[in-house]
Amino acid sequence: MAEIQARVFVDHPHGKTHVDETFVNQSANESCVPLEENYLRVVSVVPALVAVENLVILASLFCYRHKLKHNNVYRYVASALVANVVTAVLGFYHFINYYYGFETTSPNPWWAFRKGMTLALSLVLCGNIGLLIYGIEDSTYVVGRMSSRQQARRQLDPNYRRRKATALICVVWALPTLFGLLAMTDWNCHSVCTCTLSYKSGAPLCREAKCSRLYTPMSKLYLLVVVILWGLECLGLLALLCSSIRTVRHSDSEKATKGHAERKYLSFKRTLTRHRASHQVVYFLFMLFIICTAPIMILFVLDFAIPGIHFSHIVVNCITPLPLVYCCISPILVSHKLAGVRDAFLMAMTFSWLKPAASRKNKTRKKSSCTVLSTSVPEKEFANATPI
Repeated sequence: MAEIQARVFVDHPHGKTHVDETFVNQSANESCVPLEENYLRVVSVVPALVAVENLVILASLFCYRHKLKHNNVYRYVASALVANVVTAVLGFYHFINYYYGFETTSPNPWWAFRKGMTLALSLVLCGNIGLLIYGIEDSTYVVGRMSSRQQARRQLDPNYRRRKATALICVVWALPTLFGLLAMTDWNCHSVCTCTLSYKSGAPLCREAKCSRLYTPMSKLYLLVVVILWGLECLGLLALLCSSIRTVRHSDSEKATKGHAERKYLSFKRTLTRHRASHQVVYFLFMLFIICTAPIMILFVLDFAIPGIHFSHIVVNCITPLPLVYCCISPILVSHKLAGVRDAFLMAMTFSWLKPAASRKNKTRKKSSCTVLSTSVPEKEFANATPI
């Protein structure tokens, strides 16, 4: 008999990689049970710690917001941290539910949505990197390149920039969330699955040919679309980085022309050096994102392209938690490379955010007392004044 189906983020048999479907019939004798393996409780600590790590930095940014509110880059950083928190919380929820089975064992739309949203969050993570690239470009925008003073005034207006940043963040979150909602439709397999946990026999939960056994209750086509969207977003990030390199090169050329034409052409190496200095954090984030998400996307492609393919459970269960590695390392990179995030974190750790509040209260009291003293003299002069 096959061992219980063990699942971390994906639904893949533990032990034997193939179960003869003729061995187990979908009958009342088949038990849909939680996976009571102690390693699940141990591993669930990882996403919990990742969530706490991101929440600490997010809270630091919130307490330090009065210093960072004029730079929209930190709004995009906050969006990225929220995406990390949601990813880690869903991962923790998956682990705990597999072990305790507090959800209903009958397939339902919520089961499909949370599994689909877990996939969609990879698109949110990618989109937030794009927002950081755009935010760095936008924060270094040169007014002289604008076509008119009216356009320059609008682009530099804090309210306009804040609304634009909020709109971009909403778009990055809305489209993947909509795709996550599509997981509840008949496009996927939750309506033809028979269990949300695992069978004692290790039998598959969704037996139709269109259904993926790598990640239930998703269909193979749904997973392929996720891979395509992921690929398009990655290409978009590359295009943004290339565009920003051209922007830096054009800026250097303009400076060379204005400098009495001393050097009209600057080497590409110098341009890359300047670009790396300002965009180093997004380079690291992009490479880390590719390393942590590409392997599972490759598995989804193989699952679609090769019918009946069976994957080693060890390989799958090592690959699929990799997005948590990104969620763990990315806030460390951001805190190290962005001065505002680093200052906010240090302020939170030293509890210095409490000091400005006390100092503001003292200043308010002193100001109010000075106001009373200053207004008392004019009032007396006005009372003694002779009317005209």
